[in-house]
Amino acid sequence: MSLRETLDAAKREAQEGGSLIFGKDAKDAEAEEATATRSNKRSAANAKPTRERAANVRVVSSEDAKNGATGKKESEMSKEERKAARQKQRAKEDLAASVRNILLDADPAYKRTQHVWWVMLGVGFAMTLATFGINYALNNMESPDPSSPLVSIAMIAIVVAYVCVFGAFIYDWRKGRPIRKEVDARVDGMTRKKMEQIVREDAARKAAEREAKKK
Repeated sequence: MSLRETLDAAKREAQEGGSLIFGKDAKDAEAEEATATRSNKRSAANAKPTRERAANVRVVSSEDAKNGATGKKESEMSKEERKAARQKQRAKEDLAASVRNILLDADPAYKRTQHVWWVMLGVGFAMTLATFGINYALNNMESPDPSSPLVSIAMIAIVVAYVCVFGAFIYDWRKGRPIRKEVDARVDGMTRKKMEQIVREDAARKAAEREAKKK
């Protein structure tokens, strides 16, 4: 065998060996890629229904379940179900309003603010009526005197009326409104059972007071 033939034979053996090695690696790589692709498809197929289910699920609290909430959207309800749901909502709002009034009536600080508010409004309206009466009297005079004491009294009365009326609303906004907001927060955090208990206790207290007055 010549030197050239020997080199050609060695070259062919090297090429065949490389083809076997690289062919095996390529097959392994293709197998791994196919496995990863199938795994990604399965993950995507599993994730999509989960997102769709999560988008259609509505969480219903235990309080809503006790009050008869079905978890349906209003558009999915029948006419009777919508009517019943609105009635329950109005009943809940009326109950909450009753509890707010009970708690505010039982608060001495709020009762003081309301007393001051009504006094200021009463003085303001009284001064307004006095101003109208003085103006009526001045208009009925044949020759009203601009320097008459009635004119000065009318001016003072109208100033006092404005101060009292506007001052009453400012006073209520500064003093009464924070108490109302605090009570609203308390009522919003109450359960229906707690609110019904407060209403029953208030009714029993008023009934006892009426019985005491009769005796």
